[in-house]
Amino acid sequence: MDHPCHHHADREASGTCCYCDRPLCEECLLTNRLGKSFCRREDDCLAYQDELSSPAEPASPIVDYLIDELSLDAQVKRVSEILEELGELKGLLEDLEGDGQPLEIDPRIPGFCAHKLTEEAVALSGLISLRVEFIRKEQELSGSSVPPERANEVQGFLEQEAGPKILEYQDWTKPYSDANVADLLASMVATDLKDS
Repeated sequence: MDHPCHHHADREASGTCCYCDRPLCEECLLTNRLGKSFCRREDDCLAYQDELSSPAEPASPIVDYLIDELSLDAQVKRVSEILEELGELKGLLEDLEGDGQPLEIDPRIPGFCAHKLTEEAVALSGLISLRVEFIRKEQELSGSSVPPERANEVQGFLEQEAGPKILEYQDWTKPYSDANVADLLASMVATDLKDS
């Protein structure tokens, strides 16, 4: 056997982990959709890397993701986009309900859309908060005296701008949270048939 598996000496390695570079058999190796192979047991991979690497090096694909500023910025941008979309939907609904004319569309449809967008904003905000906290801890553990500027900016955005707006939209979309999708689709079809 030329290359035995790191965990199973009686098995031939089918590849190596792209993070720890150990040879692994098919049972121990995972391959992602991009074709990268890595350890199935991330805890073991992280422990092995900790033995070999300096604290400043990212230890895993999860750590790489959590500290990646480009993807963090993309998530912050998406929250901002959602807040803009919610403002437009709220304006649309207020216009529809405020002119006293019969409504052309069922207001539950934009209300339901707004509710789902609000759920997305809540989920993203939670993930962003986790990432900001991780960046701070990572910096603290590395012994860096440089303050995590971007993390502080993002946290400020969440606390001062996005957070209050998301809470406002949660309250506003609550009546639409239990809308039945089948009923909404039927309402859309009925409106389309009536207009034809």
